[in-house]
Amino acid sequence: MDNQEVRIMDNMEVLRCLCRKDILSIESVKLIVKKNTNIDIEVSSKKIRNIVGFDFSLRDERFFVTERKISYYNKKYGTTLKLQERMLKLSIPIFFYIGEGTLDRDINTINSSKYPIVRSNEWLSNNFSPEIASTYLNKYFSKSNCLGEYKDIIFEATEAYYLSMPHVAIMSLLPVFEAGLRNLQHKINGSDLTNVSSEKFESGIGSILFNWGEKVLKGYDHYPGNGYDNQVLSDFLVHLNPQCDVISSFKIFFREVLYKPSNEESNGFNRHMILHLLKNDFNSPSNFIRLFLAITHITFIEGLYNEGLSVFWPGSDADDQALGVYFRALESKIGTPRKKLVASLGFGSSHVDA
Repeated sequence: MDNQEVRIMDNMEVLRCLCRKDILSIESVKLIVKKNTNIDIEVSSKKIRNIVGFDFSLRDERFFVTERKISYYNKKYGTTLKLQERMLKLSIPIFFYIGEGTLDRDINTINSSKYPIVRSNEWLSNNFSPEIASTYLNKYFSKSNCLGEYKDIIFEATEAYYLSMPHVAIMSLLPVFEAGLRNLQHKINGSDLTNVSSEKFESGIGSILFNWGEKVLKGYDHYPGNGYDNQVLSDFLVHLNPQCDVISSFKIFFREVLYKPSNEESNGFNRHMILHLLKNDFNSPSNFIRLFLAITHITFIEGLYNEGLSVFWPGSDADDQALGVYFRALESKIGTPRKKLVASLGFGSSHVDA
């Protein structure tokens, strides 16, 4: 019998071959590479975060492949992305000032309640204080290269929130979110500063995810999904790096909530429907909080590249507390009485919640 010639795989084909295997070991990696390239390699075991994998070089290029298929890790491990997925029907983005364990517990309780949206509105109100708003204004939005020029708009929108003017507060923040995201993508990806396309915004968030992943994996030329499957790559980065996990969470919140196609159910919280007034059901004060929190994701991502912004919650200082006192005074002395007065005059009575 004639010997059949074995086709020699290039490095990308080797990567895809290895990543299709349900489980790998040092020996199996060596054997697969030898069989498909006729090259002997040295392989070492390496663990990054929860991921056990293997490190080796082939033809002067460095590889990291995982012990299990990425789909295995998707099923096995809890991630911020999975938590965000459970928060989507509540239209709530990931928080940065509440511990993930507490957030996970509270979201499970809300989702199990009889009226999840009503319960989530109350929960948002209880977990968003004037001091939280002040800390973000002072320590993030004012210092941000992407949002700094809009700090007065954010400040006035926050005033409107505490003055019980939710329409003004929410509609003021929407263009700030979009402008800040556009600036962020321009600074990191070199994206077009005139972009208004939701598809390009979403693609830009994905590019930021991969950009940060490349920094985390600096020194590696080949790893799961890279160059052949963006979904596998995205899932891999979620497990590999906590910042990638958060960026991926922001991407699905953007796609599935804030910029969801306007012909679908939105619970009143949808950029297109609000700006074009296709429906007038967005004036729950809690929607201001939802949008405010979405903007904090812009400063979180910017903080990965800007040393002036901390990716860790710093807590409130005396300046933040002083500004918080101002917001509390607006609410108690003007906002609450105003709400009652304008309702008696036939206005402002359509607030969805308190």
